[in-house]
Amino acid sequence: MPKSLSLSARCGRIRLILKLFRMGDDVQIHLSGGQAHIGAVALAGWNAAPAHITVPPHREGELALRMAQSLSDALRCTVCVSAGIHFDSIRREEIRRVEELADALTQRCLTMCLACFDRTAPSTAAHRSAASSAGVL
Repeated sequence: MPKSLSLSARCGRIRLILKLFRMGDDVQIHLSGGQAHIGAVALAGWNAAPAHITVPPHREGELALRMAQSLSDALRCTVCVSAGIHFDSIRREEIRRVEELADALTQRCLTMCLACFDRTAPSTAAHRSAASSAGVL
């Protein structure tokens, strides 16, 4: 898996940027678009229930949660997604585009990570073994 990665996608005035940072065996994702901020954070682990926190009145929580869960399930690691997307006077069809672009970026990120990912890395195997021994699984 790459140590860091930056991807972007655009449709009209809507441009999203996904940045990945590897944190040991785990992954931190930042998804942004429009005015920079943090509106929601989601955390998903391959051995834990996913959760998210959304700062009112933001609405990125479900999107961040979906991304975190998807990446965590596929990469079998803990994934934290922070999301901040704000476009003035955004219309319904643009909100759908945001969701579509975010899904496309998630898939592109996943494809790139899986192409580089070594599932037999000692640290990952040790992490799973320790979790199993602790009864976390």
